[in-house]
Amino acid sequence: MEALSVQDYRKNLATAFDRSFAGERVLIRRKNQLYALICVGKEDVQLTESMEKNIELLRQSVQRSWNEVKEIEAGNIVGQSALDFIDEL
Repeated sequence: MEALSVQDYRKNLATAFDRSFAGERVLIRRKNQLYALICVGKEDVQLTESMEKNIELLRQSVQRSWNEVKEIEAGNIVGQSALDFIDEL
């Protein structure tokens, strides 16, 4: 397997990523070190329990904000427009 120089890698980024996506390990040589470009699938990414909790808190916050925007647009909350509320966020 031939290693690309950093210069060749930069010139051919799309090709290198396409090769990696197809399952090939693309080697990149920088000075005296070799690096591998590999495609990582969603199944390879693992979230910690803390990350999952933070994602859920963010999801809930976005849902509450969205519900408030709908209430403003429906006229149930007066005093500011939906766009003003979104700008505050």
